[in-house]
Amino acid sequence: EGVISPFMHHIGDLWQKGALRISHEHLASSVTRAFLEKLNTTHSISASAPGIIVATPAGQLHELGATIVSTIATANGWHVTCLGPSLPAEEIAMTALQKQARAVALSVVYPADDPNLSRELMKLRALLPPGMPVLIGGCGTKNYSAVIREIGAVEVPNLAILQRELNHIRRR
Repeated sequence: EGVISPFMHHIGDLWQKGALRISHEHLASSVTRAFLEKLNTTHSISASAPGIIVATPAGQLHELGATIVSTIATANGWHVTCLGPSLPAEEIAMTALQKQARAVALSVVYPADDPNLSRELMKLRALLPPGMPVLIGGCGTKNYSAVIREIGAVEVPNLAILQRELNHIRRR
């Protein structure tokens, strides 16, 4: 799972235990996000590469997972459009259609008990073309497994599965 995810989980654990202040967690996230965004600029992507839309659904406030997904997709030769945090289903779907994306990837981290998230995921599925892959990962996904299955999305429990799914979609 690399370095970034374990590092950020450790920071989150320290914050929950009270060993770090929220400002420390925000600083670690900000520095990590800047590092990943800089890393994304080092890749040369082919004009014929497939496109992917990466975001967090409406109400999901933590975007670092989406930034990690963007970095992995870019490293695997995808054109990435990262929309950031808390985007309504209509906006994600509209961008996917405009960009003629081959897939959508969502990060679900916090809050883990969002009462509106299931409705947003169902709305997104209805707005996307039939069969367009939707990949959903992040530590909050375990609370939404039923709706993820219901909409035919792929639950992505780790970064190795993400890479496998990206490669699978690309070969279609």
